[in-house]
Amino acid sequence: MVFGLSACSDRMLDTGPLGAITGEPSPVSDNSSPIRSMTGERDDYPNLGTVPPRPTDLTTEAQRQQAMDRLAQDRAASRRTREQTEAIQVPEPLPTPMAVPPKPDLRPGRS
Repeated sequence: MVFGLSACSDRMLDTGPLGAITGEPSPVSDNSSPIRSMTGERDDYPNLGTVPPRPTDLTTEAQRQQAMDRLAQDRAASRRTREQTEAIQVPEPLPTPMAVPPKPDLRPGRS
């Protein structure tokens, strides 16, 4: 009968059947608001008071354009170097590699 009455409890899911019978306090807060105060107890979430200020040393549009121009010049120089490297002719054909030697005839008992 005790277990039957504990099934009617609305806090049975919080503390379990035994906790509902013994009257243990619920681990769930009865506070109706989901907002919790910033007490500093929970440090696993970031605190907005510790956000660093915005950076002040950002580049200007002219500096970014200069950097883009330097990258374009580097890319053009790289392409010229590739074309010059590919234009190099091998003076004579490479020699053919040696033939693969046959597998050794290994038999147990013979050396």
